[in-house]
Amino acid sequence: MTLVGEASEWFKTADEEIGRAGAMLDSEIPPLWLGRDKPGKDLPGSCRFRLPAVLRARLKSDGLPLVVQAVAPGNAVRIEVTDGDGAVLASETLPTGLTTTLFLPRRAARLRVIPEGAGDPGAADIPQGEIRLGYFPMQKVALKLHAFANGTFPAASARARWKAAGAAARSLRGALHALVTASPAARAGESAHYRAFRRRYVGDFRTGAFSAHTARLSFLSAAREVPTADLIACNAALAAQTDSGFEWVIALSPARMAAEGQELAKTLGPAVRLVEAKGADLASGLKAALSAAREVLWCPLDPAGRPTEDAVAMIRDAIELQYDSVILYTDEERCDGTGAALAGVFKPAYNRHLFEASAYMGHLMVMPTITSCLMGLDESAGEACVFDLALRLAAKAAPGTIRHIPRVAYSAPAGQAPGFRPEMLEDAARVLARHRGVPVTPLPGGRHLRVHYAVPEPAPLVSIVVPTRDRAGLLGMALRSLIAKTDYRAFEIVIVDNGSVEPETFALFDESKALWPATTVVRDDGDFNFPRICNAGVSASRGGMILLLNNDIEVVDGAWLTEMVALASLPQTGVVGAKLLFPDRTVQHGGVIVGLFRYADHWFAHSAADAPGYEDRLLVRQNLSAVTGACLLIRRTVWDEIGPLDAVRFAEDCNDVDLCLKARAAGYDVVFTPHAELIHHESASRGKKRSKAHRARLKAQRARMEGIWHTSRFIDPHYNPNLARKSLYAALAQKPLGPRSQRSDSVTAAMAPEGAEGR
Repeated sequence: MTLVGEASEWFKTADEEIGRAGAMLDSEIPPLWLGRDKPGKDLPGSCRFRLPAVLRARLKSDGLPLVVQAVAPGNAVRIEVTDGDGAVLASETLPTGLTTTLFLPRRAARLRVIPEGAGDPGAADIPQGEIRLGYFPMQKVALKLHAFANGTFPAASARARWKAAGAAARSLRGALHALVTASPAARAGESAHYRAFRRRYVGDFRTGAFSAHTARLSFLSAAREVPTADLIACNAALAAQTDSGFEWVIALSPARMAAEGQELAKTLGPAVRLVEAKGADLASGLKAALSAAREVLWCPLDPAGRPTEDAVAMIRDAIELQYDSVILYTDEERCDGTGAALAGVFKPAYNRHLFEASAYMGHLMVMPTITSCLMGLDESAGEACVFDLALRLAAKAAPGTIRHIPRVAYSAPAGQAPGFRPEMLEDAARVLARHRGVPVTPLPGGRHLRVHYAVPEPAPLVSIVVPTRDRAGLLGMALRSLIAKTDYRAFEIVIVDNGSVEPETFALFDESKALWPATTVVRDDGDFNFPRICNAGVSASRGGMILLLNNDIEVVDGAWLTEMVALASLPQTGVVGAKLLFPDRTVQHGGVIVGLFRYADHWFAHSAADAPGYEDRLLVRQNLSAVTGACLLIRRTVWDEIGPLDAVRFAEDCNDVDLCLKARAAGYDVVFTPHAELIHHESASRGKKRSKAHRARLKAQRARMEGIWHTSRFIDPHYNPNLARKSLYAALAQKPLGPRSQRSDSVTAAMAPEGAEGR
């Protein structure tokens, strides 16, 4: 995209995204075709369209991304976005016939579509009837009304058509939001939104005077080849701090000290101490600076970036409130080459697996100086020396002593992406392998790591509990793929038959026993109650591990169960969840965020299978507060301690989230892994339609969930209070939606008190 007067590589459209879009949005609902504007002095062969009044009204105050589809001769069209006076605000080339995104800047009023070759000498005239431009309404009611009026449904009656339109609109709306969230076009609006958010909620920390006993902070830097201009800019940011309880120590290589030491000391002033390191590398520089540190706490500081003016104050305030923090880290922001803010990086509370995979804690990590000196900064760790020290500190940290301040405290240098820096990746893999005692390899893309945990010997027996009722075709797909494609063979199958009556189902049971003799069928003739049915299967099972598996899950990757068992075998792990895809290969489950939409939901649902998610989190293992019960592995010892599923309060809904939160409250990790991927034919066995009575039951169960876990004000430790709680895609909130004081990964502390927003 070209924005007039504002150029950014962020807004380029990716060909692979466009290809995915066309597949994702294959729907019975066509675009809402725009009406042509009155002819003007346009380029021959082009056509103008006027935006509807509802969109023009929204565009008076802010820009927005729009999902569009262009129809014209040729493979692509150029779309010019103009204001009411005809001035061009933006221009972008889009493919024809596919659904993609277009960013509309503020004050946009018209769109001019220019097909390939339009206006070229000798080009044939293009009838305006061959040029069309449509868009998809994003609002729930508007999309359903459009679907009812214009959708291609076989339903004859108006009532049947209304129901079909509602179902199609729900599915399409999820795909639309996923497409917009992942699109380069959305980033233009996100950057503007973040800058507005930043004006109010970055640099706003205020506190009273600290006592003489409050710990002070040493910022430590290895200057390496950082330009003097960056050192001066960082020094200015430190000089502007609202709290002066810190020092800055910079380590210079012998060569740089000899060449520039005196001039740098004069330029930076007496508040900065320069020390000489053994070499010019990061590890020797930080080690020399750490040896010279005088304060109780230290923080590695990349001088290519800048702390916000309240960074020291918020850190010292957190330490004064809870002095036993072993590691304390903050949120940060990304900037462009000019230093202008582009987006916030809003992090989870302590997340063991995410830290191993991507070192997500980032730039400002505060650690105790004496403990760090005693443990030692290992120069052999190279570029990963701080990561190595943090791993060792975390391994010895008491629960709840690794804390996160959900406030932006650092403006990172331009060009930094999620995960490890390229020059750090090899060193990080080496130190992590040494720390964990197993192989570690980089993931595709070169920014994240995967630890290859081993399955114990002998391999533990996994009891796979499959609740079902008839639907032999569906269950057959699940069982046959499970038996034929699963590499891990130490499992038994426990089918819990909830009142099947069809002969085909009983024949399938016999077939399953013949294919896999370690198959048991348990009969349950009661009403549908998912927890009771699963609990009956667990009671009849023998394995040291229990896998709850829906009867509409299809195995497509043989290594899925090996991955889950290896993770579940780690002592701190309680529950493991897998990545599930819809049959169209979009994301059905990438983990559950508790507190979304006042309850809990699957974030990034309907995103492309390879979508990275927020800060690349769909690509790597991570701790979460909950995962879906459609494919959930739990050790029997943990089940016996926190289980079973609650069949009294949560007969149909909430039971899996409740179980996971119980595991978290008992001190166990809940882990999501994208390295176990399956297909979920969601609700195929029971259907998607909900009667009025069914909806009432679900509402009652969620009310009970609220009574226990306070989900309407639950600030998920593995989410962030600066992110929206009414978005599946980690959108930036309009304002902070929970306390911004330091927090641990505790779920019992995640239930924010009323009125705590933004504090």
